[in-house]
Amino acid sequence: MLVREATQSWNGSPSARVGLERKFEHKTMKDVSNTVLRSSWRGWSIPSPVAPTELQYVAKVFVDLQEARQQADYDNARTWKSTDVQAIVTDAQTAFENWAKIRTDPAANEYLLSLLIGNKRE
Repeated sequence: MLVREATQSWNGSPSARVGLERKFEHKTMKDVSNTVLRSSWRGWSIPSPVAPTELQYVAKVFVDLQEARQQADYDNARTWKSTDVQAIVTDAQTAFENWAKIRTDPAANEYLLSLLIGNKRE
């Protein structure tokens, strides 16, 4: 969802859009999201936008989903309960709902930019 949101305005060719989409790296996206969670994220404009609560939730769920994916892929000792999976799905659905509320907020737009190019250096 986040990559689609960040690239939806691309006016280039479809193959170039795929190239742009592939430039998003999970590590950078997780680092930026963790920075939002620590309240130390700085957008790219001056003054930096304040991250709304809904954006903080989206960032939290992104981090949580990345960690769950890593566990599912690499921790063969873990047995997933249906309640665990349902909780993850519910969190993802709520993140989508929260994104819909703030997708036009300047902080949301700068978050998407940060997901691509990383955190702003001070």
